[in-house]
Amino acid sequence: MTDTTSATKTYDVAVLGCGLLGSALARNFAAKGHRTAAWNRTQAKAEALAGGGVSALSDVDEAVRSSKLVVAVTSTYATTREALAAVADWTGTTLVNVGTGTPAEAEELKAWAEARGVHYLDGAVLCYPQQVGTKEGMVLYSGSAEAWAEHEQTLMAPGPYSMFVSDNVKAASVLDTAIIGGFYSAALSAYVEASTYALDQGVDPETLNAISELAFHALAATGKEGVGAIASDQHETETATLGVYAEGCRATLGAMQSAGHQARLLAAAVENLNEAEKAGLGSLGFFASTKVARTNA
Repeated sequence: MTDTTSATKTYDVAVLGCGLLGSALARNFAAKGHRTAAWNRTQAKAEALAGGGVSALSDVDEAVRSSKLVVAVTSTYATTREALAAVADWTGTTLVNVGTGTPAEAEELKAWAEARGVHYLDGAVLCYPQQVGTKEGMVLYSGSAEAWAEHEQTLMAPGPYSMFVSDNVKAASVLDTAIIGGFYSAALSAYVEASTYALDQGVDPETLNAISELAFHALAATGKEGVGAIASDQHETETATLGVYAEGCRATLGAMQSAGHQARLLAAAVENLNEAEKAGLGSLGFFASTKVARTNA
């Protein structure tokens, strides 16, 4: 494909999909000085952004043709393909998709883009729409290193934690799945269980907040230790063993259930630790439980 020169492109970036996240991204791109267009199936949603320095376009083909960069923020990978199905001219335009999906869907959309000669980046938004453009803004990108090099300045606009994580196109989605789905949401659910129990037992909310903050700091440090242990497969420890954690968790589960609490997340953790002990890992560190984390363990 022969790239169109920058002079022939009206916009630096076009945002497709003007929901909460798409609108936040479009406003942020414009606020950072990037010439920005927006398109949405419901034209009124795109037009609602016009007052913030964003040009509303009614034709998706025009949005692609006139922009250096297209950032798709539709509900699914399928709706992104549907919206772009009729686009005939991708000359000089890079596609980035930040809609929610799976690693497999990221690879499928890469193949779809490559079949049309389009540079593709997959994205994952790891912040709330209201955090876009703030010091907490974070969008992860993976895929074409060439596309990232060309559009890095624009794609960093959502916030300082935005970054290119890998030329493996599914990496951003894998991190989204692991950190937001597998860890953050599960951790919040466990904290709901724990906080409900503590407050029901008469703990003062301010005290609970103070102790929780200490636990969060400890978790951050322990998490780094865990990544190292899992990556190196080194699990010897001079502190509390997995067996000690298992015994403590079983006692805690009994206490919470005796008080009338389901403690479903803790019960799942106990089940996992029990499996690790059965596998002979009780004398190793907590992160040895990685050995029973896979279905083929």
